[in-house]
Amino acid sequence: MLEMKNIRKSYGKLEVLKGVDLSIEKGQIAGILGKSGTGKSTLLHIAGTLDHPDSGSLSINGTEPFILKNKALARFRNENIGFVFQFHHLLSEFTAAENIAIPALLKKEDKKIALKKATELLEYFGLSERAEHKPEELSGGEQQRVAVARALINQPLLVLADEPTGNLDTASSSEMHKLFLQLRKDMDITFIIVTHNNDLAEICDIRYTMHDGMVGN
Repeated sequence: MLEMKNIRKSYGKLEVLKGVDLSIEKGQIAGILGKSGTGKSTLLHIAGTLDHPDSGSLSINGTEPFILKNKALARFRNENIGFVFQFHHLLSEFTAAENIAIPALLKKEDKKIALKKATELLEYFGLSERAEHKPEELSGGEQQRVAVARALINQPLLVLADEPTGNLDTASSSEMHKLFLQLRKDMDITFIIVTHNNDLAEICDIRYTMHDGMVGN
């Protein structure tokens, strides 16, 4: 599903990634572990095509996204990659259903169809009664489930999660771990998860540890 070869990235004189090789199979949940400042988020941003490497190659399901022009790359990202971050980044002026529908609307999908898909995802996540609620009316766990649903609206091949339970209490974190496993079972989604959470790392099929800009098993 995803393959990186000799990925390097520097910011000024600071070399963050020093020749990273990474291979993730379809349907795997892969964990990226390591201390702060080792390059985990940079690696995830490159895997999600949000940032370009200085050198090296990236392939996602047989496509090399960095050879695409800007609009084509943005379209590829929107249609094939979902993102979940530590903070939900829901838009306060929109309802839960509307927040979930945003990536589909960006894809120029009909609004009624996008909202229907959002409603179906809310039902899957056990949040049907929250469809018309604004983010501030939701608990932290509910907000993060809405954020995960938003990542899934376009049926992506790959979901990238950066500390997805870092802002949740223990009970909500446990629910999120079970949710990732259920999503992999029900939708055959490939996950790459950056985390400091040992319990979340334990559910991963494969774990990589970053140290000083390099990746090891």
